[in-house]
Amino acid sequence: MRLQNGGLVDKSCFPTSEENSWADDHIAITGIMGIGREKTYSICGELGSQFMIDEWGYPAIGVYICDCPSAGHDMVMLDYSNCGKDGEPEVVHIDQEDDYKKILLAKDFETFIKGLKSEEEFDGE
Repeated sequence: MRLQNGGLVDKSCFPTSEENSWADDHIAITGIMGIGREKTYSICGELGSQFMIDEWGYPAIGVYICDCPSAGHDMVMLDYSNCGKDGEPEVVHIDQEDDYKKILLAKDFETFIKGLKSEEEFDGE
């Protein structure tokens, strides 16, 4: 985030041990929301985290940070459920198509970013 405040990513997939509405072994993101209020898709923007909670019924347990190729049917978030407002949030995938099922992706944001993999690593499976 120090280098770029959100945007598209080169590596867009993160491996999972649980199947989800996207795939059996990974989730995909289309980008990372930037910090701010001015841009429509920033975390606090018009279609940001609070919009996903208020309009789409996503659980209010953290901050939604990544959109997915499903056009709103799954999201990636910083989940503060276990750490409280002052702790280090986990990164989780929330699947609206599966009754808002939560899948743990990474223990923190850094681990999530470093664990992103290219789409080609999952092709043909």
